[in-house]
Amino acid sequence: MGKMRECVINSVRVSLINQDRIVVLKDKEDELYLPIWIGLFEFESITIALQKIETARPLTHDLMKNLISSLDARLIAVEITTLESDTYYANLIIEQNGVQKRIDCRPSDAIALVVRTGVPIFVDEDVLERAGIRPEPETSEELDEGSESAELPGDLSVFEDFFDQLNKQKPEKSEDEDEDINPTEDQGDGEDLSPQ
Repeated sequence: MGKMRECVINSVRVSLINQDRIVVLKDKEDELYLPIWIGLFEFESITIALQKIETARPLTHDLMKNLISSLDARLIAVEITTLESDTYYANLIIEQNGVQKRIDCRPSDAIALVVRTGVPIFVDEDVLERAGIRPEPETSEELDEGSESAELPGDLSVFEDFFDQLNKQKPEKSEDEDEDINPTEDQGDGEDLSPQ
């Protein structure tokens, strides 16, 4: 594992055409974005927490948070460590009795815990550089025309072309694949569901 860079959740999106769910992370110090395709249930869990919707009973990720707490441990961070064969790998970093433990998990589950706990997300620098998307620089004319909207937090207008192409070249997923497709291929149009 190489140098880790802190990222934040920039947006949560759903494709209007094929209903793919995507979480977009952003490097905290750079204009570099990392889209991660996630499953339906994890998407719903993340958006429920982001929108602060009350549920009658704990969802799976609420249960995970409660279990960690009841074992006198605490989640201190999550890290996305590797991208292999179009699949991201992540760890929960949990501290218990002064000892840190790393627990392997899917990035979507890690992010669902992040939105419930507020802990930081770290991404391996190699993963971020290899799979991240850097917006093309705008010309001064484009900056003059769109400067107001470009400065809004969470605005992904820079991804317009990228999301317009999401469905055109998306690889077929096998039935047992439910998560994390390589974001380096252009793949579809999406609607931002992040709270503003």
